[in-house]
Amino acid sequence: MGRRALQLLAASAVLAATGACDGERQPSESSQPSTSYTYDVPERTDDGLATGHLSDHGLDLQRITQLIDGTLDGTYVNIHSVLIVRHGVLVLDEYFPGRDYDGSYTVWDRDILHTLQSVTKSYNSALVGIAIDQGRIESVDDKISTYLPEYADIFEGSERDSIRIEHLLAMTAGLYWDEWTYPNDDIRNTNVAMARSPDPVRYALELPVLAPPGTTFRYNSGMAITLGRIVHNATGLEPDEFAEQYLFGPLGITDYYWYRCSDGTVHTGGGLWLRPRDMAKFGLLFLNGGRWGDEQVVSEAWVNESVQPHAQAPGVRYGYQWWLDAYRFSGQRIDGYSARGRGGQYIFVLPDLDLVAVFTGWNDNEVAAQAHEMLRDYVLLALR
Repeated sequence: MGRRALQLLAASAVLAATGACDGERQPSESSQPSTSYTYDVPERTDDGLATGHLSDHGLDLQRITQLIDGTLDGTYVNIHSVLIVRHGVLVLDEYFPGRDYDGSYTVWDRDILHTLQSVTKSYNSALVGIAIDQGRIESVDDKISTYLPEYADIFEGSERDSIRIEHLLAMTAGLYWDEWTYPNDDIRNTNVAMARSPDPVRYALELPVLAPPGTTFRYNSGMAITLGRIVHNATGLEPDEFAEQYLFGPLGITDYYWYRCSDGTVHTGGGLWLRPRDMAKFGLLFLNGGRWGDEQVVSEAWVNESVQPHAQAPGVRYGYQWWLDAYRFSGQRIDGYSARGRGGQYIFVLPDLDLVAVFTGWNDNEVAAQAHEMLRDYVLLALR
């Protein structure tokens, strides 16, 4: 059962759950009938992705069928899409009905924009790299105060003046931040407070200094927002405008939405919406050393530096707005990296296996990490 058949399944589930066409009641996962999946080669479109059959690119069809069956029967909860690119070819492109972050029920397909949440940070990091490639930003060793003259009062006579661009990229700025302890509607959550503040960058920079820059990893979406402002000040373009010209344009990404905070600041910490196939293209761009077709979109040197370990903490290895991963494959350790977002948004890149995998969904709890299990227990075991 391919994409069109899955949409029919979703539509029948809606009717079965509501008993009518009044749209008042949304179907639950348990109301969706389980079914056996039948694979279809992804449809070739004009988005620049080549498509092909799983078996022609070294993936076991039975194992991938089991993966999708597990998504259909509820073993894996509220997954919206699963995509696999192998040897540069899109070999799996499947979408499933489910709840979105606001509780609404959507019959997902390849043309619907999906929230990326913190996957946005990896795109923003690429913008920093492109700005460096163009000479708009000199180096990651530059002090951030150089690019933020409007906040000179925050840096003057403060330890904050030693914060460098690399510290923002690696989440080692040393400033207080806590977006994980409290819910995402609680003002004690610093991410919520930042988004509601009249100046998100000022809010993030004025929080207390907890450690010297470069010494401690502390996940901080405020630093990602600040990086976006640096891109703006260095290039004269808002991050979404800069991306449209120098990242989205070359990749053929024509449909996107990028949320802005109340003061107009582009939310480069988590505000981007894209189609999953465009997420796959971004992963493939990095897999190919920053090259797309005949164009070097971002330098290979930046790609390589971005996925080196620049920060470590218990259970964490972090690059420049990329998480660093390790898996077992045929008894060997395989290193890779991933862009990750709240609710279960992932772009996995495993260069040694010539593989990119994309997952979207919405599970704002412990099962948000189920994509790791799906990759480990099905995608990797399907490889030949």
